[in-house]
Amino acid sequence: MSNMLSITEKQILRGYCLKICDQAEPLGAGIEVIHSALKKSGVIYEKADVLEACRYLEKKNLIVLQHIENKILGIERFIAHITAKGTDVLEGTLSVEGIELI
Repeated sequence: MSNMLSITEKQILRGYCLKICDQAEPLGAGIEVIHSALKKSGVIYEKADVLEACRYLEKKNLIVLQHIENKILGIERFIAHITAKGTDVLEGTLSVEGIELI
């Protein structure tokens, strides 16, 4: 994540990503979709920051990133799916450090 983002901003971005992944189920949300949803809501982050936040969430077992690639078309995407643990965090039954839900 870019050095320009403070720790609190990173935690808030992770919370936003988790919420969007929850809303996107059962299909999941691509990094581009998460980025666009944030932008439409007036929350501006770089795509690289969104991907890094999602990778962090995956390390915490709150989401699963599905890598989809078509080498012939030159397309590569990551689709994020929330896990049961991620749902528990959103519902407030589980607390995980590094994520801020607002």
